[in-house]
Amino acid sequence: MKRFHLCFLTAILFITSFSSLTAQEADSTDTKELGLSSLLNGIRQQQINDSLERVKLQSEITNLKTQNSPKKENLKQQLNNFDEENNIRNQQLKIKVDSIKKNTKRYAVAPFQDTIFYIYNKLGSSLAKDRAQNVVARIQNLYEDDFVKVDSFKIENNEISSDIVYKDLIITSITELDALLEGKNKEEVAKQYLQNIQHTITQEKENNSITKLLIRTGLIVLILIVFYLLILLINKMRAYSVQRILTERTQRIKDIKIKNYVLVTSVQKTRMFISIIGILRWGLIILMAFIVLPIIFSVFPFTQSWANNLIGLFTKPLKKAILAVWTYIPKLVTIFVILFIMHYAVKFIKYIFNEIDKGKLEMSGFHREFAMPTFTIVRFLLHAFTLVLIFPYLPGSNSDIFKGISVFIGVLFSLGSSSAISNIIAGLVITYMRPFRIGDRITIADKTGVVIEKSPLVTRLRTIKNEEITIPNSSILSGNTINYSTFSEQGICFQVEVSVGYEEPWERVHELLLAIPARVQRVKTNPAPFVLQKKLDDFYVLYELNAFISQSGEIELAKSEIHQLILNDFLAAGIEMNAPHLFSKVDFVPQYKHVSGGKTE
Repeated sequence: MKRFHLCFLTAILFITSFSSLTAQEADSTDTKELGLSSLLNGIRQQQINDSLERVKLQSEITNLKTQNSPKKENLKQQLNNFDEENNIRNQQLKIKVDSIKKNTKRYAVAPFQDTIFYIYNKLGSSLAKDRAQNVVARIQNLYEDDFVKVDSFKIENNEISSDIVYKDLIITSITELDALLEGKNKEEVAKQYLQNIQHTITQEKENNSITKLLIRTGLIVLILIVFYLLILLINKMRAYSVQRILTERTQRIKDIKIKNYVLVTSVQKTRMFISIIGILRWGLIILMAFIVLPIIFSVFPFTQSWANNLIGLFTKPLKKAILAVWTYIPKLVTIFVILFIMHYAVKFIKYIFNEIDKGKLEMSGFHREFAMPTFTIVRFLLHAFTLVLIFPYLPGSNSDIFKGISVFIGVLFSLGSSSAISNIIAGLVITYMRPFRIGDRITIADKTGVVIEKSPLVTRLRTIKNEEITIPNSSILSGNTINYSTFSEQGICFQVEVSVGYEEPWERVHELLLAIPARVQRVKTNPAPFVLQKKLDDFYVLYELNAFISQSGEIELAKSEIHQLILNDFLAAGIEMNAPHLFSKVDFVPQYKHVSGGKTE
């Protein structure tokens, strides 16, 4: 029971609030129309006063008997001035009336879809909206009367209004205010409205006659038959096209290849063509249906508005798109001009750096190998500057969605490319440091090989064993690099170390070692090789043979030959090689002999 009372009170409150809002809206509309009526009444009163003033001046001029008296000339001058002022006031009045019509809500009198005239202001206690609805209802009632005589409509004029009347029924009344908004007098407006009412009733009766209905029904049937026949024709064309493709598939439809790689096979192309034909078929059917439906709807008067709405579904977006493209053309031209200038600016800069790279153009302090990396940087900056210039002219650049996507992409790029950016920056620094070039033999950390590629992210080496090593540029920048290819005409010096016991005289060891490089073809004899005693250890002396070579890539082979000759020469000279240790650039690990009974074995 309590729930029932609660629901009842809620319903009462809702109805009361709705009625209050409706009353407020009606009062607001009534206030606007009262303000419009008072304004129009003031304009009309001004016109009456102007007419009376003009009549007064003309009467005074007529009453003067003298032909060319100064007073008569003065009155004529006043009348001319008054006419000029009146013309100006009329122009201003027209502008004001047009502004009132533009800013005032109007109500269409459209009893049969088509509007025959509009009502702007109230009449007596009837608002403009009520007046329009009443006129529509009266016209529709007259149309439904089978015995109505349209020729019997007439106009009755009085001081207040001009009324359009049928027998004792006043269809509508035209006041001075209505006529003022139309820019005519009330008799002319009433005559025009009468013709419109007679025409719309006569036309509607003709449209809805039995003969017309049968003709329109037959026309719709004919349209549907034509539509059906066109669909059959489209289906037959599709079947013929598919059969023709399948028949000539092996002769005319070939594979699409890029060199030896088959990108699209003939079977895939055939399926693609059949799919395209199917899409075209349905596209044509939908297009014809879109054309046929408005034609069918336009046959009957009561469905003509549907046809207009259906056509509007296509024409309005198309018109909007065309208008958007037309208004965007100036910005598009600006973008083309910017791209044109930047394109040729990049080409000119590329020509300059190509000349530097070829050695034809020299700049002090700017090496040839700097040319193309610097061009890449300049080109990137120019492209970024071009994007900044054309960004405000891109469609939708000021929208929040466009800005949000731009920020999102920037955040993703900054979070996901930190290591890549560090490698790129390191690659730029390495380029301008010039620690090595393509073809140089270098050592990075413990990796030795020939440089085969320098990219913004990595550097690739090929070792003597034909291994390809990829090293990130950031690792190169943070470590040491040894370049074996940047030597002078003397060649590059390499070392071979050998350990010999204390029982062998050092002069004899030097003599044997210095005689070896001359027998190796890869090793240069000028500068002459030399021997250094690197270390005096507990059990042996460490000797280092230094020799020069022209080709850095042959160092390992030269070392191998020298090691072979050392073994042969030392064995021939009676120097036992079981105790000494032969190595090249490795840490020496001593090997201890077994001691038994105070003697060394």
